[in-house]
Amino acid sequence: MGSRPRICCRTLLIVACISLSVGARAAPDRAATAVELVQARYDETATLSGRFVQEVSLGASGRVIRSEGTLKCHKPGRMRWEYEGPDPRILIADGKTLWIHQPEDAQVLRAPLEQAFASSTPVSFLFGVARLGEDFRAKILPPGRNGSLRLKLEPKAPDAQGSSGVLVLEVDPTTYDLRAAVVRDPLGNQTRVALVDIRRNLTLDESLFIFERPPGTDVQQAPSGR
Repeated sequence: MGSRPRICCRTLLIVACISLSVGARAAPDRAATAVELVQARYDETATLSGRFVQEVSLGASGRVIRSEGTLKCHKPGRMRWEYEGPDPRILIADGKTLWIHQPEDAQVLRAPLEQAFASSTPVSFLFGVARLGEDFRAKILPPGRNGSLRLKLEPKAPDAQGSSGVLVLEVDPTTYDLRAAVVRDPLGNQTRVALVDIRRNLTLDESLFIFERPPGTDVQQAPSGR
């Protein structure tokens, strides 16, 4: 899978995992307590829908790429992210397979979810395997944008490639609703995804998470390890 899809997909899946986890609770004042609330909330939120604004900062060049669109998530493992504007893309996860449609290239990439995100602890969390308190070291950071409470989550073990990225959650300090998630990789790249107009536990049509190949597109298997 190319660098652009990999950055976007991995980050969006992480955000979706956490988005289905963070909710309105009494404000905790310790990182460990916050992590416990995130994990507990996971069992209470079945669906999530709204909009996202994504900013990718490339470490080597300093370039910032901004995009936005709509999102829909249905636990477990079903998601639909639609990028709008001059570079439209659709990402669909049906619980088993990740599909990435890039109309501009008349191409579709597909990969088993466990292959596409084989080394990502947040994916294991999504499937009910990982526990945030057990797999991450948590730390409260100084306040972020608009006074957001920032919670830093660092994997205790590196991924299959020997790297270890960092996830920072930005949450409302009063309600603990997730405002944004920031992923920093070992190469210095940073992706920030802000969530807007989020609604939880709405009924979502199952067809949203079924990928139908557009006529004239070329379907390719994503390289392993991506």
